[in-house]
Amino acid sequence: MTLPLAKNAPSVGGLPWLGPALQIFRDPYRWWAEQYRKHGPVYRLKLPTDRFTWIAIAGREANELLARDGHRLFDQAATYPKAPKVLRTDMHPSFTEGAVQRHLRRQVAPGFSRQAAGAHLPAMTTWVRSHVDTWAVGQKFRVTEQTARMGLNCISLFSSGKDLGHDTEALRRYAIVFTGVLAMGWPMAVLRWPWIKRTREGIDAMIAARLAEHREVPPGPARPPDYFDFLLRGTLPDGSPLPERTRVVFGQIPFKNMGVYAGRVMNHVLMQLVQRPDVLEAVQPEIDRVLADDEITLEEIASMDLMRATVKETLRMLPTAVALQRTVAEPFEFGGYRFEVGDKLFTPISVTHFMPEYFPEPERFDIERFMPERAEDLQRFVYNPFGLGNHACVAQGVFEALTMVVVGTVLHRWRLAAPYKLRTIVDALPGPWSGHRMRVLERREVAPPAGKRRHSPTQRYSLSAALLDAIDQAPEIILEDGDRLFSQGEASDRLYFIIDGRLRITRDGEGGEQIHIATLGPGDVVGEIGILQGIPRTANVTAEGRATLMGVDENIFWRAVVENDITARELGELAMRRHAGALIASMFHTGNVPRLGGGTVEELEVGPECDVYRRGDAAEFFYLLVEGELEEFVETPAGGLRLLRTYKAPDCFGDQGLLDGKPRETTVRSGDAGARMLTLDREAFANVSRNRDTQAGVSLISSVRALRERKDD
Repeated sequence: MTLPLAKNAPSVGGLPWLGPALQIFRDPYRWWAEQYRKHGPVYRLKLPTDRFTWIAIAGREANELLARDGHRLFDQAATYPKAPKVLRTDMHPSFTEGAVQRHLRRQVAPGFSRQAAGAHLPAMTTWVRSHVDTWAVGQKFRVTEQTARMGLNCISLFSSGKDLGHDTEALRRYAIVFTGVLAMGWPMAVLRWPWIKRTREGIDAMIAARLAEHREVPPGPARPPDYFDFLLRGTLPDGSPLPERTRVVFGQIPFKNMGVYAGRVMNHVLMQLVQRPDVLEAVQPEIDRVLADDEITLEEIASMDLMRATVKETLRMLPTAVALQRTVAEPFEFGGYRFEVGDKLFTPISVTHFMPEYFPEPERFDIERFMPERAEDLQRFVYNPFGLGNHACVAQGVFEALTMVVVGTVLHRWRLAAPYKLRTIVDALPGPWSGHRMRVLERREVAPPAGKRRHSPTQRYSLSAALLDAIDQAPEIILEDGDRLFSQGEASDRLYFIIDGRLRITRDGEGGEQIHIATLGPGDVVGEIGILQGIPRTANVTAEGRATLMGVDENIFWRAVVENDITARELGELAMRRHAGALIASMFHTGNVPRLGGGTVEELEVGPECDVYRRGDAAEFFYLLVEGELEEFVETPAGGLRLLRTYKAPDCFGDQGLLDGKPRETTVRSGDAGARMLTLDREAFANVSRNRDTQAGVSLISSVRALRERKDD
């Protein structure tokens, strides 16, 4: 049976000539979900700015299609035909496809990672503090203008090492016009307006000048690496350097994305917190704990679980990536229709944000959705605030961190009022009306509380099996007292995680003496600076006593940074935990069970799809997975189960309940082939940590998990 053509799908209708444009403008976030409920996953719409008719494909299955097959089915060069002429280059990850697109994306993605952002957090925080300290009690300010100013200067510090030094409001408006011309059918003539032309030429000149400065002063002790350094190292697919015009265009990306996308996110997050006192009351202790410090670290920012959940819930209800545009390059079938080459598609990937089967009570602002007990954002192809597929935003990690710095600093310094109802406009993209004003009520003076900081959570549930396998195969390195791991000036090709022992970091002095820089211990990472900066080793590293390390190849590190957006420390915590699991599981698997001095160790074999334990069960055992796979689920508000993560042998789990003395918060179930594991009861778990052969492994497991899970005192 031949399916009907998609161009004959139901039409949403609308006013003469205008079509549904007015309805979309009134509520650009929920309109698409309403049409999905009315018409199903495929429908048509006509907009006054376009001569052709758009076809919308919506819902979770449409999102999955875009994520899995978008690189094959769609052609962005046909979607944005003006782009090469506007940008004066045909090399750009946003409108190329195939191997070229993947290569160009790899050139910019490392520079946008959270790992790359870490070194610039102090400078960004200092700039925002100095700016908001100029405010006064009773002052009213335009929210859009202020968040854009802070965001653009922060992204300039991150990407080029200097604040913007330009008119931020002009740059924000230029970014909107640029996006409108490329994506919304605005005429090319608007780019010739005098103020647009001046702003455009000014930003290009600034980027070219800063690239030249970066060539003269490469990254090193004098300055940390930034996004522009990655551009200077970038190449074309044939290995030749990026052309200078392409570098300038790539240099525009952070400024345009901040002006159009990220500034709106900051605006919305600040509004949600100011207008929702109950949410702010919950988040404020995190803000005061982290943002009061003189030196802000990436780990501290990443430990702000409630703040991150607020950002995520804001992006769910007020997404920036509402509907993506695509042009069909290869025929396919979807939703009962045939699609032909040249069909113009809208994929409203945010439709699922408003579907109760994925997000119960979707109109309720609820940050608990994103806590581990519910983890609603981990549903595949459902939560898509930064796009999907090969053209998803590469900067989501740094923009999340930057949003938390800007909004957190404002709310740490001031108590504000936002006496307005959100008015949404569509100026190239949906966003808040630029006339919204907040009022400064009073200055807040809070000191940082005493206590240790905890590190960011390891995002191991998001890592590919190939990357986990690569980590498992990383070699173990044993250094004796005085052994040199590497020397200053050597090539940087590997980073190391300290599993046990201590390393002394020194630099060569002018007279040949060794200048002590630091001493690192278990859990620390060494060697990532050279890989990140693309420079030789900047220091000497020597063992103090016996030390055990894991060495990870630079390619594994880049895959983690680019594909999974995790930092060196997060990768190190994951590597240590898996190393510990492999160590202990191997020991028990060989039958060389140590004398524990008490407790019970037993083998447990379960069949396919059997529960190991369920949510609410008493925490009685620690588990070592020897063979097979297990899946861990969280319970949804409706009583169903949602996959949280997968365990693969060798791995271990169940220690947190024993450490906390609390019932299980999740359900663990075997996969299709069943699983075999070893169980340690509470006494055995306590005693095994005192055994000489296994104490390092269990200590690593419990300490890494504790760092990830516990709340600060």
